[in-house]
Amino acid sequence: MDQPLKVLCELGGWKTPHTILQCYQQADEDQLRKVLQDRRKPGSRPI
Repeated sequence: MDQPLKVLCELGGWKTPHTILQCYQQADEDQLRKVLQDRRKPGSRPI
């Protein structure tokens, strides 16, 4: 779900984001691969 953490807390009735971060938001392999592919190489400059 691509919603701000604050919105998820309000919708779920949580006072702090701890429960969401620990129990509900888990990275999947596709997300991890995308982050690794999109990261800049050391010393490279943005175009």
